[in-house]
Amino acid sequence: MSTIGIICEGGAGSEDDLVLRHLAGRICPAARLLIRPLGAKPNLIDLCGDVAQALFNSGCDRVLIVWDIQPRWGRPDGEAQDMADIRAVLDRSDLGNHPCLYLVAIKAELEAWLLADGAALSARLSRPAHSVSIGDSKKAEHNTNPKKRLEKIFEEHGHTYNPKTDALTIVRNVPANFGILGKLDSFKKFGRSLTQPC
Repeated sequence: MSTIGIICEGGAGSEDDLVLRHLAGRICPAARLLIRPLGAKPNLIDLCGDVAQALFNSGCDRVLIVWDIQPRWGRPDGEAQDMADIRAVLDRSDLGNHPCLYLVAIKAELEAWLLADGAALSARLSRPAHSVSIGDSKKAEHNTNPKKRLEKIFEEHGHTYNPKTDALTIVRNVPANFGILGKLDSFKKFGRSLTQPC
């Protein structure tokens, strides 16, 4: 059995923790997963080297660092800047060239993955007396504020979005082949990082 470490934002039991654990478990059902949420992105960047090293030391065969490009937390724009900052921290921990360490930036936020599959969203928002039909969002990664868009969709259908419960419910409704979600670039990178030989 392989052991996979995932470093992410948020806290224990947060939507990041729950969604990444669920999706990684579907992609690699036989793997043991160690999820290490590190809070806001500045903390993730500062601590990722030490935490990645601890995960490898505890027996992980591979480690993924997964984060949202947005919000910027007052930093210069872009994935390239985040990558450079994370790699600098990893270099200091002698992990800069580790073949089994993968960086996965989600464009723009994890909620883009939740917006992708209209049927999964519809299943969460439908009630026995009121069926909801939401179309797929093939360009979910192009939305600059996916969380706000998701909250608005929930409001339009008489619900308040609760990240800790609704995020997991949505991904549980995504089809076995991952449907539209499986076509998003950052999700494809997540899947490859979990499965490709290293």
